[in-house]
Amino acid sequence: MRHISPSPQSMRYKAAGQNGCVVWMTGLSASGKSTIAGKLEKMLLSNGMNAYVLDGDNIRHGLCKGLGFSDADRDENIRRIAECAALMAAAGIIVIVSAISPFEKTRRLAKDIISKHGIFLEVYVKAGIKTCMERDPKGLYKKALNGGIDNFTGISSVYEAPIHADIVADTEKKPAVYWAKHIYGYIAGIQNDYLTMAKRLINISLAAGKKIMEIYQTDFDVEYKKDDSPLTIADKKANSYIVKKLRNYYPNYPVLSEEGKHDAKRLESEYCFIVDPLDGTKEFIKKNGEFTINIGLSYRGKAIFGVIYAPVINKLFYSAPGYGSFYMEMRCDETVRVKGDICDKKHGIKVSENTGSLTVMVSRSHADDKLKNLLEQNKERIHKTVQSGSSPKRGLGVCGGAGVYYRTGNTNEWDTAAMQAIVEGAGGVFLQGDGSDLRYNRKNTVNDKGFYILNKPENILH
Repeated sequence: MRHISPSPQSMRYKAAGQNGCVVWMTGLSASGKSTIAGKLEKMLLSNGMNAYVLDGDNIRHGLCKGLGFSDADRDENIRRIAECAALMAAAGIIVIVSAISPFEKTRRLAKDIISKHGIFLEVYVKAGIKTCMERDPKGLYKKALNGGIDNFTGISSVYEAPIHADIVADTEKKPAVYWAKHIYGYIAGIQNDYLTMAKRLINISLAAGKKIMEIYQTDFDVEYKKDDSPLTIADKKANSYIVKKLRNYYPNYPVLSEEGKHDAKRLESEYCFIVDPLDGTKEFIKKNGEFTINIGLSYRGKAIFGVIYAPVINKLFYSAPGYGSFYMEMRCDETVRVKGDICDKKHGIKVSENTGSLTVMVSRSHADDKLKNLLEQNKERIHKTVQSGSSPKRGLGVCGGAGVYYRTGNTNEWDTAAMQAIVEGAGGVFLQGDGSDLRYNRKNTVNDKGFYILNKPENILH
């Protein structure tokens, strides 16, 4: 049984004066990982930030001594590095891992291990095999080609290039010092007090929920926008309150809201709040309780922070970078707002481990022929389907035990940002319908490729 420390992670971050994180550099031998790692470490230390490089070669002389280069040994090597990096990140250290880590599945395991303790940043140090062989500072490629090294990545063992890396550092196009500076800028940008931000966003959601519920109990008028979607006074009041509070707390962060004007200047910002003040207006009008308040935050196009609150059923889901995802039952008419360590592990949520017969969440009103055909083709794998009228409720169902949710039609950024951050914080997979990353704070706010959510990658439907 694991020992639970009485000291919350937020206390460690505060003592360290920084958020712990892991920069995981993967790439072929001689791609430039160690060079970038060394320059990045020096840059961080020179600017008063505590950083340490875990180099794959050095690790094999100690922690991973005795491991070979079979697939199983490579996996164990990465698992040990990830566990070590996670502990260091939990202590508030910026850990720079430089390891070939050739397999996508093992890198995902590393991410799952580390994300419980700190922010995980995957960097693909990209260089073609020809370039790496020309560099070959240790003479390893030459030796491998002559049969002197078995299972050498890129020659006699496969390298699976990352598909969803946070940063692609192409060392054929830019030098190592450029990428070190680029990664440094990313790390500096995530040194926020996310625990305080979580409390603020939750309290904003609760207060907005109270305003919505005051209208929910009355007879209200319904307007229709240009796209024939409904609009109520509850949408407007919640939006006005949320946007005002966000701008008071974070005046330098633009807000993209379904009910607000879209300012093109937001595209110049690294951060952007993405808000749906009342997701499920049709359900609100029907008074069936299946509506939510969604507040997401993107950083450099990636959804990193989310709060989703369902005021009728008192369900609150939220995530914070480096902490994970959480669930609490909260009434919006409570006078006492959240305080203390809301990112306590007792509130934590994780996706299920099930890879057998699947429970699939489906939309009550958006199940088109494409989705029906997909479900029919996979009916042998599906144990049951569960219908819901609220998109976040379906998506968060994956965090609550379901395995799969597919949406084939169009949505908007404010429909998915908060949900994606929470699902990924719980260890789930959230991608566009074609398997590509879903990015945010775009000029075109429509998600026109659909999306899917999986508890595990192997549960993808074909």
